[in-house]
Amino acid sequence: LFILMGQIMNHSSLAVRLIDFASAIVGFIRGGLAMTTVMAGMMMAAISGSSVADAAALGSVLIPQMEKRGYGKSLAVSSVSAAATLAAIIPPSTNLIMYAVIAGVSVTDVFIAGVIPGVCIGLGLMVVIYIFALKMNLPVEQAFAIPNIVKQFKRAGLCLLLPLLVIGGIIFGFFTPTEAGAFGVVYALSLGVVVYRELSFKQLINALKAASRQTSVVLIMVSTSALLGWYVTQQQIPQQLAEFMLGISTDKYIILLMVNILILIAGMFLQAAPLIIMLVPMVAPLVAGVGVNLVQFGVIMGVALCIGQITPPVASVLMTTCGIGEISMEKTLNTLLPMIGVLILVLIIASVLPSFSLWLPTLFAS
Repeated sequence: LFILMGQIMNHSSLAVRLIDFASAIVGFIRGGLAMTTVMAGMMMAAISGSSVADAAALGSVLIPQMEKRGYGKSLAVSSVSAAATLAAIIPPSTNLIMYAVIAGVSVTDVFIAGVIPGVCIGLGLMVVIYIFALKMNLPVEQAFAIPNIVKQFKRAGLCLLLPLLVIGGIIFGFFTPTEAGAFGVVYALSLGVVVYRELSFKQLINALKAASRQTSVVLIMVSTSALLGWYVTQQQIPQQLAEFMLGISTDKYIILLMVNILILIAGMFLQAAPLIIMLVPMVAPLVAGVGVNLVQFGVIMGVALCIGQITPPVASVLMTTCGIGEISMEKTLNTLLPMIGVLILVLIIASVLPSFSLWLPTLFAS
């Protein structure tokens, strides 16, 4: 249902409305168009749950515009790539849903836990972009004007209300995650068909087809994960992995360091969904055994998956944006590496500071 909600919104005018609103807020800052990309990426992440879909939607609009304004292909592609990865950590991330199901933890708790790290990543990316903007003497897009912000807010307000209603409904107990997904689909349909009248029947069919394909892949992977989980349990792979790592150290932070390195290396070669299915049944018991909260570990894994989506050779998100920008992945590294540095910093904080991800779930639980 979350996938279908995102596809309906992606096939209407959502991206353009959100981009215009984000531009009105940060367009007065040097390098504002790239910052607009990050802000729009955060907004899109709270709706679509798919990094590749966000990369395609944002990249097709913003990469050509940034090139025209002198940002260069490398910075343009890197900004869109890093912004699109936020869909892996900001709820309703399909990756977090898969993790919660396989690890046996609350989807709601993992969703709430991903909010603060996701926002911190977005803010960190904006700082990096501003530094690049100063070095490259990038232009200011528009003067700060409250009337323009109000105008764009009116255009995008109902779109912005969608994630607030869906995620807020889950947090405050009005919806279960499934009910929230159903509500989101009805709301998105109402916006596209009744309010904006920009979702044609053909576009709706295309959205349904895309959602069906994506959902089928996810469901097949989740169902086969049960078989994989049974196999690794029967073969005592988690116990063997635990014995190996605990033989090196029993300190939970050393264990987390080794697990993070394992996920980051695997993320360079595997896409997020199969990586979750393969690793969670093996490493979740290990980290839980050394005292790591599995909700916290869900956030750690979510941030690590963000990194994996933009680190070659596979890098599904980076590959998508490089295709749009017509540039090789190697030529983006000079601007992409500092942005990956932001993600690694947040990964370290999430690993060593449990309250960074657990404070918000604990607050709402109380």
